[in-house]
Amino acid sequence: MTNPTTLPAQFDPSTVEPRWAERWRNEPFRADAHSDKPPFTVVIPPPNVTGSLHLGHALDNTLIDTLVRYKRLQGFEALYLPGTDHAGISTQVVVERRLKEQGTDRHTLGREQFLDKVWEWKEESGGQILHQLTRLGASADWTRERFTMDEGLSRAVRKQFVDLYHDGLAYRGERMVNWDPVSQTTLSELEIDREERQGKMYTLRYELRDANAQASNGEAGEIRIATVRPETIFADQAIAVHPEDERFGQLHGAEARIPLTDRWIPIIADEAVEMEFGVGALKITPAHDPTDFEVGERHGLGRPSVIDTSGHLASELVPEEFRGQERFEGRKAVVKALRESGDLLEEKDHKVAIGLSERTKVPVEPIISEQWFVNVKPLAERVIKGLDDGDMSLTPARHEKINRDWLENIRDWNISRQLWWGHQIPAWYDDAGNIYVPDKENPDLDCDQDPRYAHLNLRRDPDVFDTWFSSNLWPFSTLGWPDTDSADYRKFYPTSVLVTGYDILFFWVARMQMAGYEHTGQAPFRHIMLHGLYLDEKGQKMSKSKGNGIDPLDLFDQYGVDACRFAFAFLSTGGQDIRHDDRRFEQGRNFANKLWNATRFALMRLEGVELPQEDPAQALRDLKGSRDLGLADRWIISRLNAVSAEAAAQLDEFDIGAAIRTLYSFAWDEFCDWYIEASKPALDAGDVQTGRVLKAVLAQILGLLHPFMPFITSELYEALGYGGQIALTAWPKPDPALHDAEATRAFDALRAAVSAARSLKNELGLSPQDRLSVAAEGDLSSVIQDNARVVGQIARVDLVPALEGRTLSLVEQGVTMLAPLEGTVDVDEWLGKQRKRLAEFEKQIKQAEGKLNNAGFVARAPAEVVEEEKRRVTDFGAQKERLEGVLAQFS
Repeated sequence: MTNPTTLPAQFDPSTVEPRWAERWRNEPFRADAHSDKPPFTVVIPPPNVTGSLHLGHALDNTLIDTLVRYKRLQGFEALYLPGTDHAGISTQVVVERRLKEQGTDRHTLGREQFLDKVWEWKEESGGQILHQLTRLGASADWTRERFTMDEGLSRAVRKQFVDLYHDGLAYRGERMVNWDPVSQTTLSELEIDREERQGKMYTLRYELRDANAQASNGEAGEIRIATVRPETIFADQAIAVHPEDERFGQLHGAEARIPLTDRWIPIIADEAVEMEFGVGALKITPAHDPTDFEVGERHGLGRPSVIDTSGHLASELVPEEFRGQERFEGRKAVVKALRESGDLLEEKDHKVAIGLSERTKVPVEPIISEQWFVNVKPLAERVIKGLDDGDMSLTPARHEKINRDWLENIRDWNISRQLWWGHQIPAWYDDAGNIYVPDKENPDLDCDQDPRYAHLNLRRDPDVFDTWFSSNLWPFSTLGWPDTDSADYRKFYPTSVLVTGYDILFFWVARMQMAGYEHTGQAPFRHIMLHGLYLDEKGQKMSKSKGNGIDPLDLFDQYGVDACRFAFAFLSTGGQDIRHDDRRFEQGRNFANKLWNATRFALMRLEGVELPQEDPAQALRDLKGSRDLGLADRWIISRLNAVSAEAAAQLDEFDIGAAIRTLYSFAWDEFCDWYIEASKPALDAGDVQTGRVLKAVLAQILGLLHPFMPFITSELYEALGYGGQIALTAWPKPDPALHDAEATRAFDALRAAVSAARSLKNELGLSPQDRLSVAAEGDLSSVIQDNARVVGQIARVDLVPALEGRTLSLVEQGVTMLAPLEGTVDVDEWLGKQRKRLAEFEKQIKQAEGKLNNAGFVARAPAEVVEEEKRRVTDFGAQKERLEGVLAQFS
């Protein structure tokens, strides 16, 4: 055995964890593509190359690593593939900020030199987050680290576009897009933060051409509309009402004048109008609202814009007095003019949902722009069929309907961005505006290098692809696609499970689903495990502006990484949002200390004991057949067998929270608090068999906990004297031969006897350290008597065959324990105290029930105060019932 002095008295994560993290970084968990083992593949949701570890990353990768380590222990060829995303807009913003500090900008440098600067920054500072993930203990194959701008992945992106273009799915056209006026590019939905702000709802008067006509929502000769964006009225093309709205039936086809102008627009009927919203009539501005754009397309309306790409009012349609004004300043000026003209009838506070650019924090502007799009409807239909066929499962299952609904209502995808950093679109244009894209058979040949087009003056599209247009290929581009003959692709694709937050189910997960079927003919993953968002303790999203953010690296320093991983796993339940709870981190730290102390106990008790060098799983199988095993030994082996099966089933269902709770309860309560105490008499007597059980069961517990808490389990397994890393051993497999129902029933009786003996001491006013003679009665009394040393050791009592005189009895789970009254307490005095206790319980219950029966109290008191009173009724009621049972013995 290892000398116990080699394991310090206190567990210090800051000493243990960095050493193992470095070891795992330099001795990677390299997956073998030629192995005969079944594959288990998880690709990391690639964090931004600009990023730093936040709690979402820590949660995500804890869950991934737990599954990967579990499957590796189960005998799978487990690949945890790491990498980063080039994060087009984020990275460009970072580098442009640096250039500004240096007194220059990208336009001064030019595209080529600017990209050189980005690559320089990436080599110097990018990828910090992956190094931080090594501190988390991620058992990734660092030899396979990928980057979305790698040569191989760039080639995959290019092939994707070429194939989609020639298959008629990628096209260039004018559509409504999200525009960032500061970064001067379109944005994906995921690059937009949705936020409610206090705004205004303006009710405007539009004059009807027929002065005698009247809408029921206004005076004669007018129709009223409500809008939150009065500065866009100059781009109005119609007023829409619902075709079934009787208030406007007589106005269909009539005309109304746009306030502050001499322009007249038609009144049309369209079902997109919500009759209950506002005043029931909607101004239609196709160039400045997605819904209006669709209405305009249905009715053949024009699409003039009055806000330019810099966010200023700019159009001949805009009166000169407003022209050139910034959009929000323009709003103020237009409102003032409408007020003065009498066309502003009402303005009231109104919560407005706006989209903010994630990077520049300015409100995005819906504009119509000529961009590259992908018709994703056919791709989505293929995914829906895959879901119908059971190709993929979602956990929690409720998200499958959400997945389907979005796919069924999907819109064409804008894939072009007006950036320089990213995959430049491989499309060229001649002087006439014709489009040229490389052939499917030779997608890597640039069109301006193709001899067929040597006579043309071709210019390349300056735009780059949306970042998601590369990360949607991530599950297979990282494994070698489009080279489908690569060993990695053949072994590890499709991937096994995708672990990510439910908030990107639409933006990333669904796009990977579509890309997988379109380009590989298969679902990209078998299972999708969606977890909730990590929130602060009040249930709010964390943000710098709120000042409620928590740096996981600070948590690592405070509690240790294993304790944090424990907390992340414990808090992840059913895909629900997760509220930060310091108690779980403290619980994880306490649990790590408990394991450390349990191992120190084992090392000290086994010091000098000659134990065979044996595999712990085999040792337990061999020991199970021994006639020399005590009851506690047989019980803990049986319980270990059952718990390993239970935890495996929970992990196979991706219920990581349930699995850690199962293992925590077993390790702390059953092994540490019961078995270790029960084993002490045998260990004191030098029982080698119990020593073998203690060591083997502890090693197996460390194996069960290893996926969750890899650092301390690795350290303790090594301290027990086992060779090799615990990460490369085997998960304790359930064995029917290890099940022992008789031992479980008998040891449960011992636990009940101990609990009853402790309760007797408490009822008699004795301290836990006081000795007390007790006796057992009933069917299981012989079992308890046979294990008197164990009961006496744990409960600090002396078990005797029988007691004389008056006794106090308690029943726990069918086990009756008795304690003597004479010689232990003054019986009359004791009974008097118990009756006073009973009266106090009754008083407390009456007071609490009185409050709860008071309707005024229940209505005004905080919810937690009401709950506290309910708890008092329940708790005091239970104590009252127990005491009445005790006193009934002396009536």
